[in-house]
Amino acid sequence: MTMSEIFSTAIDYLTIVIESSYIYLIFLFCLLWLFFKTKPSSKKVMFLWGSLFTLFLFLCPVSGKIMLFGLHGATYFRIFWLIPIVPLFCYTATDMLSRLKGRRRFLLFLVLLLAISQSGVYMMNESSFRKVENHYKIPQEVIDTADRLPDGAYIVGARWLVPFIREYNPTITLVNTRFGGTAIDAELDKEHPDLSVLGPLLQSVNCDFIAIGQDLNMTIIGKWEDYGFHFYQGDNRCIIFINENSSFYAGEP
Repeated sequence: MTMSEIFSTAIDYLTIVIESSYIYLIFLFCLLWLFFKTKPSSKKVMFLWGSLFTLFLFLCPVSGKIMLFGLHGATYFRIFWLIPIVPLFCYTATDMLSRLKGRRRFLLFLVLLLAISQSGVYMMNESSFRKVENHYKIPQEVIDTADRLPDGAYIVGARWLVPFIREYNPTITLVNTRFGGTAIDAELDKEHPDLSVLGPLLQSVNCDFIAIGQDLNMTIIGKWEDYGFHFYQGDNRCIIFINENSSFYAGEP
């Protein structure tokens, strides 16, 4: 990634954090509390200025380039809400509670607990969990799709397929990851993906198959055959197209 791409991606991740939760407000509150309410000390330097320095490292393309060299991209971009927010909030909360006693301390504890619990996204809900359909404990449509693909296939998969398919068949290799971020993901995320854009992108990565939802396929602009992809297999949930340049392609059925 170039310096500009690293900075742009860091801003995008920061925007996602800001738009999806109130954790950035907790971050700002903690910084302001430490700046105005605590006396100069090594702890203040570590938690206040250390937190700001970590934020700088997260946004700086130079440090980002260095950290991306040694870390997986997703690991690097988790830095902001793991370091320094977690230790910063814990220290600030402890400092605030230490100034009170009795019922006031307990009441403040409840307020802080409520604040942190409301700053994230609830995971224990139906959108995050579903009833187990098989002993692999992954969505059944993923297994149905994987069963249609040959071992060793190199595929572009739908967002709902990518996180699970290799758990079922590890010989399948994915072009895109569950974190997205590629030009292919950006086009597939559109309401009406354009094959004049998507087709050349798929050919450029030399994928064998593309597996997408039938609902998305119905909104595609263009004909797959014009870009070297032909119907392979599918059902009412997923449809698979094969690249005519793939070694798996045996001509028109």
